[in-house]
Parts: sequence; C-alpha cells; structure tokens
Amino acid sequence: ITGATTLTLADSGGTFLVDQDAAFDIDLPSPTNGEGCSYFFVVHDIGANNVTITVLGGAATFIGTIANDVTSVIPATGSTITFASGVTALGDSVEIRSLTTGLYHVRAVTSTAGGITIA
Repeated sequence: ITGATTLTLADSGGTFLVDQDAAFDIDLPSPTNGEGCSYFFVVHDIGANNVTITVLGGAATFIGTIANDVTSVIPATGSTITFASGVTALGDSVEIRSLTTGLYHVRAVTSTAGGITIA
C-alpha cells in the first residue's frame, strides 16, 4: 500500500505491505458482521512519513497489545493505529481481527520502542 486506501470486507484475510514513502491513511470497514474479519499489515518500506490505520467513519475501536524489544507488551486501546516515521522498522507488523460489531482486536509487533502506536 503506497497511498490512501479503503479496504472492504472482501479484503479480509489479506496481507498488505505498507510503504512509508508518503503520509496516508488506510481505512478498514466497520466490522458489522461480528467475528472473523482479519487484516495483516507489514512495513515493507520505511520512510519519513506516518501511516495510520483507522476505521471508515470512526465506527469501531481497536483493543489489544503492542510487543516490542524495549518495553515488552503494552496493552492499548484507541481508534487509530500509527506506523510512526523515524522509529518504525522494516518488518514491523499489525494483525487486526474483528471480535464483534464495532470492535477490532490488534496484535502489533515492533522492533523499536514507539514504532507502532494505538491511540
């Protein structure tokens, strides 16, 4: 993914490579069908720009954990996931799975403190 992208329910199950050469948003669909939607994002090209993941229309919440090599596991809740410029590393990843209507569970793995945030 190299620019603003809106994913659909039909994109569920996909693996998406994220390129930070430009700042942009990735929008997920609101999980209206309950459990089962899943999306996997991997940083493929690090750059000087933030890339954010949100839910189209802000109709859902992300809950989960961020694991990194500095602070171990951090619980997180919010409506925006960010691959931060300057600290995100090649291979940092986020797995997102719907739990119920309006709620996504997130497991993020980052090799640098602060590389991925949920706020």
